[in-house]
Amino acid sequence: MPASTDERSQRARMNGAKSTGPKTAHGQYRCETASYKHGLYAVRGCMLPGESNEEFAELQSQLHAFFQPIGYFDQELVEKLVAVTWEARRLEASKNDHVHDAVANVAKANPRLIDQAKKNLLAEADVSIPGGKMVMLNARLAQLARERARLTREIWNAKKQGSANSGGSQMSLIINRRQHPDLPETADAKPVDGHQSEGAYTVEATSDPLPPPFTAPPPTSVDDGAPTGSDAPDLPAVAPNISTWAAETFGFNPDEVQRRILEETNTHILVLAPRQTGKSTAAAVRVLYTAVYNQCATILLASASGRQSGQILEKARQLARQMGLDLAGPPPKCEGFTLPNGSIVVALPDSEETIRGFSAPCLIVVDEAAFASDTLFTALEPMLTVSNGTLMLLSTPNGQVGYFYEQWHLQDNHWTNILGTLEDCPRVNTKAIEGMRKSMAKADFEQEFECKFVASSGQFISVETFRKCLRDDIPPFCPGWDETGF
Repeated sequence: MPASTDERSQRARMNGAKSTGPKTAHGQYRCETASYKHGLYAVRGCMLPGESNEEFAELQSQLHAFFQPIGYFDQELVEKLVAVTWEARRLEASKNDHVHDAVANVAKANPRLIDQAKKNLLAEADVSIPGGKMVMLNARLAQLARERARLTREIWNAKKQGSANSGGSQMSLIINRRQHPDLPETADAKPVDGHQSEGAYTVEATSDPLPPPFTAPPPTSVDDGAPTGSDAPDLPAVAPNISTWAAETFGFNPDEVQRRILEETNTHILVLAPRQTGKSTAAAVRVLYTAVYNQCATILLASASGRQSGQILEKARQLARQMGLDLAGPPPKCEGFTLPNGSIVVALPDSEETIRGFSAPCLIVVDEAAFASDTLFTALEPMLTVSNGTLMLLSTPNGQVGYFYEQWHLQDNHWTNILGTLEDCPRVNTKAIEGMRKSMAKADFEQEFECKFVASSGQFISVETFRKCLRDDIPPFCPGWDETGF
C-alpha cells in the first residue's frame, strides 16, 4: 500500500535533518575548506624545479604575519600576492643573469678592454635593444607590479570592511541549535539543544539588530581633562605596579631582565639580550599595560620587517583577550587593534613614509633594532618631543654598524642600557645551548647568545680596537707643515 502524503512528508523531514549535502551548513563548510585547500595547492604550483622551498615558505609567513588575513577570502588574496611577489623575484633574477651573460660576451669580444664600467655600459646597451629580452622582462615586471598593487588594495579594503563593526557579518546569525541525528519515526524533525560541533545543525537568523559599529568613547569634561566613556574599564586612581599587575592578571612572573624591561622609567631604553630569553614577551606586557592605563594612547611597534613587529602585536592581542577586553580594528590601512578606552596599538614595518603618519605616541617599541635602517629612527625620535613618550629598542647584536650599535656604545648618553645574558634567564635549556655552541660558527654564536658585536668578515680592524688606538694628548706629526701652511 503506498505511503500517505503525511508519511512521505515526515520521512522527507527526517532525511533532511540528517542531510550533509552542499546546501546544509556542514556541506558549505566542507566545500569552502576544499576550495581553500585547492587554492593553496594551486598557488604552490608557481614554484619551479630548483627553487628554494624555504625561501618561498619564508615569503608566505612574512606576508601572512603582516596582513594577518581572517577568513577564506582574505587568505586567498594574500596567497595570490605571495605568488605574484615570487614571480617578480624570479624575473628580477632572470634580468640579472641576462646582464651577466651580456657582460661576459662583451669581455670575450673585446679582450683588450679592461675598464669594467665600460664593459657594464656596453652590456646594458646590448640588452636594452627594442623588442629584446630585457624589454619583455621589464614589461612583465611592470604588469606584476600593477597586479601586486591591486591585490594589496583589495586586502586592505577587505580588512577595513571587516573591522567596521564589532565583528564580521556572521554576527547576525546565531547558531544555537542542531538537528537530532536519530529522530524516531513518529517524531517531527525539530531542533533540540546542543552545540555547533555535534553533527548537522540549523542556523537561525535572529530578529535583533546588528551590534553598532565600534567607536572610541566620546570625550567628556572631567576634572583631570582625561577622556572617558561608558565602555572604558574602571581603572584605579593610581596604576598598580606593572610587575604585580602582570603576575595577578596573567600569572607572568618576570625574571630580572624582564622586570627591568617592565619597570624602567627612563624614556630611552636599550635592551641587548640573547635570542629566546623573553624580551619580546616582556615588551608585549608593557605595551598592553600602557594601553590599558592610558586613555586614547597611541603605541607603535616597529621593526626591520612587519613580521617581527607583528610578533609583539600578536602577544599583546592574546594578553588583551585573556583580560576579556573587547578589541576593535586599528586605524585604516594599519595592522593592530583598538581598546575600549580609545588606546590603539599599531604594528609598522621599516618604512619612514608609513611611520610619519602618526604623532605623539606614548610608547614606541622597536624589535631587532640592530637590523633596522637608520631612517627608521630618524622618523621615530621626533614624535616623542611633544608626548615625552618612551622609546624602547630591543635587539641582539648585528655587527659593528648601525644606530643601535652606536647608541649602545655612547658614553654619558641619555639611554638606559639593559644587558641580558643566558644566565639571567632560568628558562634556557643548557644542553640545547651547548649543542648550538658546537654546531654554529663561533662568530654567529657570540652574536646570537653572548651579545657580542662581532666585526663583519670584510672588516680589517674592529671599531673597538680602532678607538683604543686614538689619543688626543699627542700633537699631530707633520714635518712639512709650518705656520704658512706648507
